[in-house]
Amino acid sequence: MPASTNPWIARLRPASTGQLRLICFAHAGGGAATFRGFAQDLPDDIDLCVVRLPGRESRLREPPVRKMGELVGLLGEALDELLDVPYGLFGYCSGALTAFEFARYQREHGRPPAALFACACPSPAMVLRDSGAHALGKPELVEHLSALGIIPDTILNTPGLFDMFEPSVRADYEVYETDDYQEEPPLDLPISVYGATGDPSTTVPTLLGWREETARDFSLRLYPGDHGFFEQDRQSLTAAVSGELRVAAAAARGAAR
Repeated sequence: MPASTNPWIARLRPASTGQLRLICFAHAGGGAATFRGFAQDLPDDIDLCVVRLPGRESRLREPPVRKMGELVGLLGEALDELLDVPYGLFGYCSGALTAFEFARYQREHGRPPAALFACACPSPAMVLRDSGAHALGKPELVEHLSALGIIPDTILNTPGLFDMFEPSVRADYEVYETDDYQEEPPLDLPISVYGATGDPSTTVPTLLGWREETARDFSLRLYPGDHGFFEQDRQSLTAAVSGELRVAAAAARGAAR
């Protein structure tokens, strides 16, 4: 299926003719718009593809997926066309856990990414799976999301808007919180992690936990601020990702020779 007609793939700028690709996964309830700034900041030779899950944006009427195993299997089919060049996976918040499980899935299927980028997310082994955010009452869920600062107040404080947003965010939290993490050999690819010193959803130890998931290089870059550093420090973040993706892709090409 051509990328232009694949509902799982959002193109925020024309497809690049370069030989590098970055596939991005948004936070709970997020869609392609989460990465609009990446489209402005990433170099033109990096092909930017954003995963658009059911239940949001142009797929608002589709039922959202609620379990990681089902989601990763669907993504394996839907994103197959994107894996023809060296690619990296970037996940923001809960999207980082999905990116990680997708990297494991592709390792099993012989098409692993060149690199994994995890932003504002605890390591897979340290995710608080009993936090129960997906089952909170509406006022408590709004309060939880407001504390993180990733959902505009306009959405959270407007009942009609939040009613449209709520099913997808609950589903994404259910995927995140019920993921059945299993210990497996570390991924044979570099993992780069980005976090903030004042982010209430992570701590330095939970970010450092990602080091256990790679047999290659690991790096942690800390920014000042809270969960919103993803936007506030976006240009620094995208510069780091693009540089690290180039290095990882070159190493992957060399290993394939």
